[in-house]
Amino acid sequence: MSEARAPVAVVVVTWNSARYIGGCLGSLRGLRRRPAEIIVVDNGSGDGTPALVRRDFPEAEMVECGANLGFCRANNIGIARTRSPFVLVLNPDTRLTEAFLEELLPAFDDDARLGIAAGKLLRFDGLVLDSCGQDLARSRQPKDRGYGRRDRGQYDRDADVFGACGAAALYRRAMLDATALAGGGAFDESFFAFYEDLDLAWRARRAGWTAAYRHRAVGYHARGGSASGGTLLRRVAALLGRPADIRFHIVKNRYLTILRNDTPGDYLRDLPFILGRDLLTAILLALASPGVLLRLWRERTLFAAALRRRRGDARPAA
Repeated sequence: MSEARAPVAVVVVTWNSARYIGGCLGSLRGLRRRPAEIIVVDNGSGDGTPALVRRDFPEAEMVECGANLGFCRANNIGIARTRSPFVLVLNPDTRLTEAFLEELLPAFDDDARLGIAAGKLLRFDGLVLDSCGQDLARSRQPKDRGYGRRDRGQYDRDADVFGACGAAALYRRAMLDATALAGGGAFDESFFAFYEDLDLAWRARRAGWTAAYRHRAVGYHARGGSASGGTLLRRVAALLGRPADIRFHIVKNRYLTILRNDTPGDYLRDLPFILGRDLLTAILLALASPGVLLRLWRERTLFAAALRRRRGDARPAA
C-alpha cells in the first residue's frame, strides 16, 4: 500500500452512529491513498460514538459538539478545522472501496472549474443503486441518479451532473471558499439538515463551477427509511415515515433552496411540475401532519431572510 497521502480532508458528522462509524472509518484505512486529515464531529451522541472513535481510530480528530447542532453546522465546524485542498463530506453509514479517492481526484485535474465530484454509491447489498450523482428535477426535487434501482451497469459511464449526494461528496476547497455564505460556512446552517447538498451544488453552478460523476469511484451507503415500489411511493414514504420535526426541515429547505437559487424564468418554465409537487406535499401534510404547515407559517421569516441573503450573495465582491 502506498504511503502517499491524498490531499483530502474527510469530515464525518455523527449522531448516535456507533452502529456504522467503525465500518466507515475502517474503510478509510483501506484506501490505497489515505486522506491527509480525518475529522469526526459528533452532534451529542448518547450511544458512545465519541469513545469508540477515540479508542479504535486515533488517527481521527474527534470534535464533540455536546448537542445536536444539525448536519450543516457540524460540517461547517469540521471543514473549518481542515486545510487540505479537497474536502470529502462523508456520512457515517458509508463505506468506500480502496480506489475511491484515486478515481475521483483526477477529475479535478481535468477541469479547473470542477468544484464537486461524485462517485457511484450502492446500498450495502451491492445490488441496488443509491446515488450516481445528483440531478435537479423539474419539480425542484434533488434527483439521485439510479436511486433504488438494481445496478445493471446502466450508470457505468462518466458524466456531468448537477451535484453530489451529501453522503459522499468530494469538494474543491476553492469552490467552498468562493461560495461560502456571508458570516458562515459552505453549508447554510438555517437548513439544519436535508437539501444542503442540493443548495450548495446550485450555488456553485450559479458561480460558474461544474460537477462530475466518476463511475469507478465506488462506495456503499446504508440510507435508512427507503421504501419499495415506484419513485413516487418512495418519496411519499421518505416524507411521512419521518418525525414531524424532520418533515418540517425537508419542506422548509425545499423552499429555501428555490428562493436562494432559482431564476424567475426557469421557475415559470417549470411551474406546472413545481406546483404539482407542492400540491401533493400540502395534501399529505394537511392529512398527516398539519402542525408542520402551521410551523412553516410561524417561521415564515426564514423565507424572507433567504431572499435577503440571495441579494447579498449577488453583490460583487469588494
